[in-house]
Amino acid sequence: EVPPPAEMSSFLDAVRVGDAVTAPSELRTIGAQETIEATLRKLGKHKILSLPVVAKGAASAHKYLGIISAADILLHLLFNEQFVSALEELETEELSIKDFNHDVESLLQAPVKSIIGQRSESKLVFLIRPEAPLSKVVGHFAQGVHRVLIGTNDKPKQHWLFTQSDAVRYLRRHLTHELVAPTARLTLEELGLAAGPKNMVSVSPKDSAAAAFQKLMSTRWTRKSNFDSTGDEKCVWDLSALPILDSKSHVIGTISQSDLRGIKTENLHELLLPVFTFCEKRAGKKISVQVTVTPETTLGEAICKVVDARVHRAWIVDGGRLAGVLSLTDILSRFSTVDFSYLSYYQRSRL
Repeated sequence: EVPPPAEMSSFLDAVRVGDAVTAPSELRTIGAQETIEATLRKLGKHKILSLPVVAKGAASAHKYLGIISAADILLHLLFNEQFVSALEELETEELSIKDFNHDVESLLQAPVKSIIGQRSESKLVFLIRPEAPLSKVVGHFAQGVHRVLIGTNDKPKQHWLFTQSDAVRYLRRHLTHELVAPTARLTLEELGLAAGPKNMVSVSPKDSAAAAFQKLMSTRWTRKSNFDSTGDEKCVWDLSALPILDSKSHVIGTISQSDLRGIKTENLHELLLPVFTFCEKRAGKKISVQVTVTPETTLGEAICKVVDARVHRAWIVDGGRLAGVLSLTDILSRFSTVDFSYLSYYQRSRL
């Protein structure tokens, strides 16, 4: 029997979000007037995926304009006619890499604030007080938000980012708790997280990284927002990863927004590489065996797998073939009164 959502979330009600992370990392930000290129360089320098954007001279948290990620920058480029044309000319050797970099340079000189809002999540800024219950943050995560700011308005220098991964790591440390264990020992099938997809969006290892990211970022849906901090009634979400499948529908790799970590202006031409090669080059190593689970895997076992492997999802396989995906959002939704699953959107997407 599946525990009711209210019972599953009660454990998180008793935990302060400020106590859920042992050593918060330093918060890095970018000024609103800084260029997109400067933002890309800062993301690459620190090997991070996102930066809060602050107004010039911002002295308090209400000056945050949004949170920009490498995915926002790539979206800005991959659907821009000038960039796509330059990429095509580079592929046919009509342009050298040097000329390609020169041609796309102008696209990167716009202020970073100009691309806030192209993806819904970039304009969603949540500042949560450290004493707030963890359930409040998980409620946001269960709707697809990947990160929130923790802190108070009067102490902006003490803010830090709290992510979905932080929340799932906390659950990993408390799987035997009396309020967590009843849910953690249920299988994905029992929790309704292993339904077989009719159509699951994927990419081939022969696809270029550019084509794979275009598919990833054009797979979108709109759903009503329950967020109090935005005036929008609806948010548009995109997928954060796609499986790379061989001819037998076996998962041999993953292309995700995390693969953009460390990308710089000088290596944007690598988007022409086959997606498998691109992922290995970005990781600096051969692609390892993918993290997979089955419908019979318990939620607790799945949590251990994704946390221990430091990944953001596990692919659900049945008989060796791809059957679905278990994201951090899916995991956290089982501990929240907000129920939102990426799986249904992988199933329904039409490109």
